[in-house]
Amino acid sequence: MDKKNLLVFSVGNPGRSNRHSAGHLGLKYLMEQTQCKQLVKPSSKSVYSMSKCETCTFVKSTVYMNESARALKLVMDDERLSLNQWNIVVVYDDFETNLGTVKLAEFKKNESHNGIKSIKNFVASLNVDCSVFKLGIGIGPKPANSTKESMATWVLSPFNQAELQLLQSTSFPTLYIYIHTIEDSDFINVNKLNATVKRLIQNS
Repeated sequence: MDKKNLLVFSVGNPGRSNRHSAGHLGLKYLMEQTQCKQLVKPSSKSVYSMSKCETCTFVKSTVYMNESARALKLVMDDERLSLNQWNIVVVYDDFETNLGTVKLAEFKKNESHNGIKSIKNFVASLNVDCSVFKLGIGIGPKPANSTKESMATWVLSPFNQAELQLLQSTSFPTLYIYIHTIEDSDFINVNKLNATVKRLIQNS
């Protein structure tokens, strides 16, 4: 079986960096580590920017979180992607897991993250067998007894210096291991891949 191409797609709101930007920050780290060329918009009207590297393609959505599927659809259309030949990994801020953790997962029935919900619904509408996964960068713990309003305020607040250091020292290096492990995989089994990454980290 031939290895599939890899598309790493980050979601987040445009504008100032905050907790909701963890996916974009992770993508920036990955590109720095792989020495990829900077992201470029294919045209002035594009709602994403892209960098094609030797082993994978990095894409940053430039629309608001709840419109993430629109950006992914346009990437697929513009690049004429054949989904059965690609692994698509969506990098996002996971408020359900603690800061310092990174985890690969399949879509849940009921997604609470607006960006992931948008992409899940879009992928489901395609009605094709495709390999699209979510790779969450933990930003929690989320505030106790949070409401919809307080959560919105919290995810749009900036990371403090200690949190940024934890992302740089732990989360992003783990993200890098995930991407390279996925690149080397013929077939993605989420549980096995998570176990492999955990073992690699423990032995490093």
